[in-house]
Amino acid sequence: MDSSSTISITREELNAFHLCDRALFSRLVITLRRDIGQSYQVMCFLLYLETIAPHLRNLIADFASLTDVFVNMVADQVVTCISCLSYDDFPAFVTHLRRNILSPEIPYITDVTRGYLTLIVIHNNRENILFHMKKHLMRVCVQAFEDICVRAEMYNKEIEEWEKAIAEMSQLGTSSVVQNGESSTSQFLSRRENAENRTIFLTFSKGYPISKAEVFAYFTRRFGEIVEAIHMGGAGENEQTLYATMQLSSVSKVPEILTEDRTQYIINGKHVWARKFIPSHKSS
Repeated sequence: MDSSSTISITREELNAFHLCDRALFSRLVITLRRDIGQSYQVMCFLLYLETIAPHLRNLIADFASLTDVFVNMVADQVVTCISCLSYDDFPAFVTHLRRNILSPEIPYITDVTRGYLTLIVIHNNRENILFHMKKHLMRVCVQAFEDICVRAEMYNKEIEEWEKAIAEMSQLGTSSVVQNGESSTSQFLSRRENAENRTIFLTFSKGYPISKAEVFAYFTRRFGEIVEAIHMGGAGENEQTLYATMQLSSVSKVPEILTEDRTQYIINGKHVWARKFIPSHKSS
């Protein structure tokens, strides 16, 4: 089976087939917190490399087994390759490297291709490489990595909120951290735990845009005034929202929404799936 056959298989089969690809992409955007769009490009380039020689067929699996420091370093080298592909004129690219004090060498890429791929060779094969990268993007990456992007966006949002809370606590000073025998950190964690337990995670069908107002109106009409807040996120193609978190007024209301582990609703003819919200810091 090759990537051209992924169009006719299910999402579960696609994800299983690209297990190593998903593992590496997850490390790039969640563990290393690299830019999602740039990480898509990195994966497309690596998928291309796997096709150019038999000994590179397991490149991504081998790459994914390396340490985070090494993965980050190689990803930076791939970004240099991608930057090279964006220039029509190679001397202009070399000038760009010098201005930004960047190395013109890509030792890992050159080494794994047994000395074949250098930046000049990559540039000379620019059109062919870009063609295959685009093919891998549409046939593999967009489908196999969509859920990881959602988790990465939510994880980064949680980290930002946590860092903001830590900054606020540090400004209070040690003398005012403890209140009524409970630290501010404990209070923050307790509030977050309560909010998480009464939060529902909603996903929407691609190609069928749905608004926050539609979601709020539907659940309020069907279950009463139980919705406290809705946060839309994960803008995809054409800026369509791909998911949302819906915070209820009480934990006791959650079973009313989730009659199954994954409950389906139809809002104005659009399919919406609801499940229990599992924050990234608990997903492991």
